[in-house]
Amino acid sequence: MLNAMINLESQGGDKKYIIPYLTGNIFFIVAGIGILLLIVLLILHNRKSRAFKALTGQKEELAEDYQTLENSYEEAVNTRNQYQLKNEELKKSNEKLKKTAYTDLLTQLPNRYALTELVDNVMLTLRNEEVVALMYIDVDDFKQITDNLGHSYGDELLIDITHRLKQSIDENDYLSRLGSDEFVILTQNFTDIGEYEAKIKKILKVFEYPFVLSLKEYFVTVSIGIAMAPKDGKTTQVLLKSADTAMYSAKMTGKNTFAYFKTDMNDRIMEKIQNQAELRRAIEKKEFVVYYQPQIDLKTGKITGFEALVRWEHAEKGVLKPSQFIKLSEETGLIVPIGLMVMEEALQQLKGWQDKGYKDLTMSINTSVRQLKDNDFYQKVKEIIERIGVNPANIELEITESSALQESEHARHVIEALNELGISFALDDFGTGYSSMNYLKLYPISNIKMDKSFLDTLFTDDFNKSIIESTIALVQSMNLTVTAEGIESCEQEDFLKSARCNKAQGYLYSEALPSEQADAYLISNR
Repeated sequence: MLNAMINLESQGGDKKYIIPYLTGNIFFIVAGIGILLLIVLLILHNRKSRAFKALTGQKEELAEDYQTLENSYEEAVNTRNQYQLKNEELKKSNEKLKKTAYTDLLTQLPNRYALTELVDNVMLTLRNEEVVALMYIDVDDFKQITDNLGHSYGDELLIDITHRLKQSIDENDYLSRLGSDEFVILTQNFTDIGEYEAKIKKILKVFEYPFVLSLKEYFVTVSIGIAMAPKDGKTTQVLLKSADTAMYSAKMTGKNTFAYFKTDMNDRIMEKIQNQAELRRAIEKKEFVVYYQPQIDLKTGKITGFEALVRWEHAEKGVLKPSQFIKLSEETGLIVPIGLMVMEEALQQLKGWQDKGYKDLTMSINTSVRQLKDNDFYQKVKEIIERIGVNPANIELEITESSALQESEHARHVIEALNELGISFALDDFGTGYSSMNYLKLYPISNIKMDKSFLDTLFTDDFNKSIIESTIALVQSMNLTVTAEGIESCEQEDFLKSARCNKAQGYLYSEALPSEQADAYLISNR
């Protein structure tokens, strides 16, 4: 176009024709440029718009990603919290399981597993000069309590025992329950045997007070065995076994006491276990029979009654007297069923004699403190009397002076209750103890039985005669009767008559006789 303008100008064309032409073309040029600019702007705008949209999309994506990340983070935090919560619950559950595994549920004391683990650790770290004492405590006759009252009362008793034991120990002691009626006290840093025995006696003393079960008072005792480590055992199992053996030895020697482990205990215990088994078989086979020794009124010479004396008709050893088995029967508790069997048979014999016309005859029956401590003794005696139909006034129960020395509050209550039924009591072996007269005030005694050993000194000198005469006079001044035991000579009888002794028994009159012979003796001396 520029070339055309030059050509026109060079050709000398008229200027008036050139300017409009240029003006029109410039317009189109400008318009074209504007259009181009517009197109460029549109393109740029479009690109910018796309870029903005892209950025917006990216922002939204980023926002979504951020939200996703935030949600994931919250989920992770929640998961972590849940994990921590479950971990805490698992810890608590494990702690609870461990506590359950190592704790006795009834008493909340450490159990056998806890004790074993502790003793194992103690034994591993025990130095040469250190001593550990293990005290094994077993409740006497616990099974009898649960059989009579029920397991719920047995559980209640164990809880009460736990409280008493806790009050008897110090910070060096570890109290645990092995199971059933068995407790163990582990004492570390053991130094003084005197202090330790004082602790044992303190434990025994807390059982002198009654336990209240089913609104009644019950007296409970324990037997205690002690073993020392490392002397009596270098492992937990051996130490527990030694303490258990010592406890059983204490139980066999009368209960309510303690014993230290000795190496020869196992042999002695095995022998007693065999003898105990024989006693049980004898009860089952009814090998125990009752013999009767007459009691004579020294003034009239008439029979006033009989003393029932048990004999064991042993299949191999023949007829055994009480001195050969009574001690073991008391130690094992078998004196209770044996005593009830003797009472039943003796009262049936008394009823038979009374039915024959011997209305005033009395039956004297030996009773040990072990029987009197039995929680059901009163009720069982009452049931036997009612079933047989004998008058309680014709029954005399003999308690030994050595039994009275034990001064059981429960036994005293039982004696008083039986006395209220009409049963009278005699103090046997009078003169062999330390404070015979004192028991005449403590118990409702109506008759004393002067021991044979007391009378054996009768003719050694006049002083002994004076003592016996004074004793008889003093007892009678208290409105009590006196029965002399073991009379073997007429000289003894004559002296007792002159001293105004009430009754006598012994070989001078008759030895203890089986039922048929006693019946014949009664008829011949009517």
